[in-house]
Amino acid sequence: NALTSSVIICVTGFNVSEVDNVLMMGSFMAFLMFGLMEIFFYCYYGDIIMRSSMKVGDAIYNSSWYMTGAADRKLFLIVLTRSQKPCELSAYGFSKINLYAFTSILSSSWSYFALLKTMYHPE
Repeated sequence: NALTSSVIICVTGFNVSEVDNVLMMGSFMAFLMFGLMEIFFYCYYGDIIMRSSMKVGDAIYNSSWYMTGAADRKLFLIVLTRSQKPCELSAYGFSKINLYAFTSILSSSWSYFALLKTMYHPE
């Protein structure tokens, strides 16, 4: 998922930089912006889910769990144990979807774009 997104961003950015027709440049630019926004929203909300899932354990620990019955304490212990590992969205199990993945996609897209520009205009 990250590789295909990087390649799509790279090729679309290259088209924006190379096309002479203003109308075509505008359509490529719109496609690039909407593609970046789509990837950003997936990564942003994946990051929110990950961070929120890590706060569940803190909320239980800071509650009055010690004033509950033994059965409830066991349930709280299970939730506390589970909250040690954050819930994360993934792209078919290949890569995690969070803001780190978004920066990785942008970084690799820029690298591919620079390589493509160098190969297309070997000056």
